[in-house]
Amino acid sequence: MNKIKIMTVILVIVTSLVGCSMEEQSGEVLENKPSAITSKTINLTMMKPETINPITNKNKSIGYIMNLIYDSLFTIDENYDTVPQLVEEYKIENDGMVINIKLKDIKWHDGTILTSSDVKFTVDLIKQHIDSPYNALVENISSISIINNKEFSINFKDKYAFSIDTLIFPIVSEKQLENNNDINNYKNNLVGNGAYKIKSYEERKSLSLIINDSYYNQLPSNAKNIEVEIVPDEEAQVSMVISLDSDIAKISLDDLSQFYEKEFKTTTYESRDYECLLFNYENEVFKDLNFRKAIVSSINKKKILEEGYINNATLVDFPLNSKSKYYDKDIKSLEYSKENAKKYLSQVTFETNKNITNVNENPKDTDKDAVEDVNKSNLKTNNETATKDDKEKDIKEQISKLNLKIIVNKDNSERKKSAYIISEDLKDIGIKNTIEELSSEDMSKALNEKNYDLALVGWELSLAPDATNILESIGYEDERLTNYINSLQNATTESQISDIYKSIQKYVNENALFMSLVIRDDYIVNNRRIEGKISPNSFDIYEGITNLDIAK
Repeated sequence: MNKIKIMTVILVIVTSLVGCSMEEQSGEVLENKPSAITSKTINLTMMKPETINPITNKNKSIGYIMNLIYDSLFTIDENYDTVPQLVEEYKIENDGMVINIKLKDIKWHDGTILTSSDVKFTVDLIKQHIDSPYNALVENISSISIINNKEFSINFKDKYAFSIDTLIFPIVSEKQLENNNDINNYKNNLVGNGAYKIKSYEERKSLSLIINDSYYNQLPSNAKNIEVEIVPDEEAQVSMVISLDSDIAKISLDDLSQFYEKEFKTTTYESRDYECLLFNYENEVFKDLNFRKAIVSSINKKKILEEGYINNATLVDFPLNSKSKYYDKDIKSLEYSKENAKKYLSQVTFETNKNITNVNENPKDTDKDAVEDVNKSNLKTNNETATKDDKEKDIKEQISKLNLKIIVNKDNSERKKSAYIISEDLKDIGIKNTIEELSSEDMSKALNEKNYDLALVGWELSLAPDATNILESIGYEDERLTNYINSLQNATTESQISDIYKSIQKYVNENALFMSLVIRDDYIVNNRRIEGKISPNSFDIYEGITNLDIAK
């Protein structure tokens, strides 16, 4: 099985399924502040569900609520590290092909014991439903061997360094679902194992959650219950918070201006939306290390952050979340310096027996004089009559004839602004360029057909700290990079992964293989009757909700 494919699909799937929820609305109104909220619980919203079975649900807002009701073997913390949840102990054996797991003492909400059989049943159920958003997470699982009620082994088809990071699917009850033909009927999905129990569910209207007093982990004594109102869409979720009929919601950057600091608190967290600048390696100019270094050194990333993304992002030098234990903050990309950029440009040594006009240009459409100049320099080199000064002059002339095509999605305002900053920076060191603003469809076509020189693009990072998909997609062919990627895939310990990542990050940045820019921000907003710290991430936007209280 293609190991990279596993995590590529995971990147897409877990986006549609993950989340968390909160308690009912509560409380008294803040002094001198009108409010429609008078309940003693925390109020949340979700969209109308087709099912509340967490295995077959595909809606994000419902997934966030289901994460309150169902726990997983492992979960993702606020630093995007995978940590045990239902797991008491685990050990990776057989060179990464087996994980032995011991469960904590856990009860289902109906008082029965959660066992190894429930885990096996869940994996088999996901495998049976290929449209489950968790299906790709279990593709590499060959079997589960039950040792006893609390201990079992997960056997994998292929070695994969991030196998633990795939075990983040919710565990469901075999007793509740095994003999039911309709696993999506809400009546068969009222028993979970998480911090919140379903008190009542009224289809198309509301879901009431109460604290699980038999939860295996200690919860704060002041943890509040939750009321979830069912709404038609995301716009309604935002409107409900503005009108103070809901306490908390995930909002977009476009919605941010509607929430005033005096009335609302905004929690900013690092998303998985990674932005970078790609080089087209089918253009000979990018095969020259000094030319790539000149480009990277010429670009002012700080200005891109401030003016392109209006500081709503985090600068990064590698495609991993900056809080990840594998992201090395000490390994930096080339510093921004126009002086250094020009120095690198003066050291470029293109093979002058090759025509380095833009790969996306039709020679018939290029400046005839430019083509003639290049052909003359090629002839001169082939005849071995060119002096060193002649070659340097030829290279300088060739660079002056370049007109790099920069492509960007015209519907992404932040990337567009950033593209124009990059364009001006390149012109400052003598590299002419032209920006082409493309539709999403044309952008994809240009990328696939390699019809660009520089491309400003975005990736959604996998929840697993696996950057190999991006590294294999940049178009750079290099035996050393390939060996690094293979070593990373076959690593079996955190220390091995960490050491390999350090080598990769250093190699990528020193050789300017591509240019990492930022990871964009996401936002949670709550009204100020809610007190306490919430620690959201893209997997669980309500992480830490049990720590929240209601202002007296």
